[in-house]
Amino acid sequence: MSYLLRGIFIGLIFGVPAGAIGALTVQRSMERGFLAGVITGAGSSVADVLYGCAGVFGISVISDFMLAHQKVTGIAGGIFITVLGVVIGRKKNVPQAEAGNQTKWYVCFSSSFVVAVMNPATILSFLAAFAAFQIGEDLRWMQGMGLIAGIFTGTMCWWCALSGIVTVFRKRVTDRIYLWLNRILGGLMVLLGVVTIFRAIV
Repeated sequence: MSYLLRGIFIGLIFGVPAGAIGALTVQRSMERGFLAGVITGAGSSVADVLYGCAGVFGISVISDFMLAHQKVTGIAGGIFITVLGVVIGRKKNVPQAEAGNQTKWYVCFSSSFVVAVMNPATILSFLAAFAAFQIGEDLRWMQGMGLIAGIFTGTMCWWCALSGIVTVFRKRVTDRIYLWLNRILGGLMVLLGVVTIFRAIV
C-alpha cells in the first residue's frame, strides 16, 4: 500500500498536464468531449507506465536505448508535435454533435503515446522521482506493481480532471472562440515541437 501511495504521489507531481500532451488533451476534450480527452491522456499515462517499469524493474535496455538515441528520438518527437500543432491550428469550426460518433479512439490514444514515449526527458524525470522517494531497483514484484499502478492512477487523475473542466465549458464555445483556442493551442504545440527539436540538436 505504501508503494501504491508513493506511485500516486509521483503520478500527481510528475504527471501535471502541461506541455504538448496537455494542449492536445484540451483540444480533444473541446472538440470531441470528455472521453476523447481522457483517452488522449491515457496514451501518455501508458508511456509513463512503460518508463516506470524500466526504472522499477531495472529494464535498463529501454532506458539505455532511449538515452543513447535521445537526439534522434527528440528530433522525431519534435517533428511529430509540430505537425500535430499545425493540424490543430488549421481547425476552424466547432464540430457538429453527430461528429462525435466518428471519433477514432485509437488515434487519440496513439498520438499522445508517441509524443510521450519519444520524449527522453520522461525517463529522466522518473529516475529523479524514484531517487526523491528513495525507490531502488531491488523492489519485490508486488511492491513494483503497486508503484506502477499508483503512477498510472495519479496521472489519470490529472487527465480526468483536465478533460472534465474543459468539457464543462465546451458548450459555451462559439466558432470564433474555437478558432482562436485552436490557434493558441496549435501555436503552443508548434513552439514546443521546435524547442524539442532545437534541444535535441544542441
